Amino acid sequence: MTNQTNVEIQDPQASIAKIAMATIIALIVGVVILVVAVLPAEYGIDPLGTGKALGLLDLANASEKAAPAPSSEGDSAAVIVPTVDGTTEDGAPHVKGTFITQPMRYKVDSRVIVLSPGEGMEIKYHLPKGGGLVYSWTATGTVGYEFHAEPDKNPPGTRIGYYESYDLDRKVGKNQSHGTFIAPNTGIHGWFWENNTGKEVTLNLMSAGYYDWIFQNRNDEEKVLQPTDPK
Repeated sequence: MTNQTNVEIQDPQASIAKIAMATIIALIVGVVILVVAVLPAEYGIDPLGTGKALGLLDLANASEKAAPAPSSEGDSAAVIVPTVDGTTEDGAPHVKGTFITQPMRYKVDSRVIVLSPGEGMEIKYHLPKGGGLVYSWTATGTVGYEFHAEPDKNPPGTRIGYYESYDLDRKVGKNQSHGTFIAPNTGIHGWFWENNTGKEVTLNLMSAGYYDWIFQNRNDEEKVLQPTDPK
């Protein structure tokens, strides 16, 4: 009796065809995942509208808002971005990035400014990058204004007279403003006010912050003022 063993011989061309087909399928699946999920979630690119439908665009927007802007002044923080970093021994969430440390105590300042009809002037505080300013000003009439800054060191490639504008309303204006400001760079930060009414306007300005001196420009006369801090 002779034992016969059947050996199946595969066609090499058929094997190559199967591998090629599997590769093509893998590429197609990869492209679909890229377009449907990765691009909307990571980069906010949503050509098919699937990112919006699945809520993936929110991930991209959250990443953009959470990422701090690059800095030319070293690694010192200029923004507050709270993030949970584990828990304490008692099980409470450990939240980092909730404050910015400062090299010295804060100062306070209070002053009354009287603007004649058509008159404008500036008050700006010299703050370090990351320095906070809590402010409140009220006026007896509506004044046009711009909250802006002049960095001590201009960004590369900018012109002489470079400044940054943060809040602007010179036409309609308002009669009060209150808030908290964190300086994105080291320099002078504050307001230009202009009395566009036909009568005298009295402006009361109060502030507390990590500034060391105050800049005033009135009638094209620039002065350095000291805070009215009683210490």
